[in-house]
Amino acid sequence: MLPCELYLIIPPEFDAGSDLDALVSIIRKWHPAALRLDGPDERRAESLVNALRETVQRHDVALILTDLPALAAQTGCDGVHLSGTAARCALARAELGRDLQLGVFCGTSRDDAMIAGELGADYIAVAPDAPDLITWWSQMMELPVIAENVSDADQALAMARAGADFLSIPLDFASEDGAERQLAGILSRLAEEYPE
Repeated sequence: MLPCELYLIIPPEFDAGSDLDALVSIIRKWHPAALRLDGPDERRAESLVNALRETVQRHDVALILTDLPALAAQTGCDGVHLSGTAARCALARAELGRDLQLGVFCGTSRDDAMIAGELGADYIAVAPDAPDLITWWSQMMELPVIAENVSDADQALAMARAGADFLSIPLDFASEDGAERQLAGILSRLAEEYPE
């Protein structure tokens, strides 16, 4: 059993027509807690939400939208992830209401992480090269911490050992091996170290 839950990132170029079956296979095999849509603009983001929301939520996976809190609330998403500064949390919380999830990327900054928590974030995300911040946060704070943009097996293992609650992994559906094999490769070391 993996020591961290999975928080998978769907790229803006995701094609629901050709990639949806692969995504559903990943959901059924790996049971992620959340999928985040990274849309390049509001129109594309709305199109992705409309194409994926019903399927994703039917599998009890939270659907998170990047940087568009008002659209997340309007389209039935489960929350929003802020990629900018923690100072945006208060405004985003007002747009989302209290029921939807709010997360914020804090890089390697303890100060930004604490500000995000004080302004109503439900989780913080930190850079994948900041295991010390993850360890400190997980020991001192109650809010979940996500290791953001984990790209290989070494990072996944290091973040898990540091105490990350979630691993945020961008999926590459255009890769030669396909997104499912890509994900399996990243998680292979975790599966070996934390067997079921």
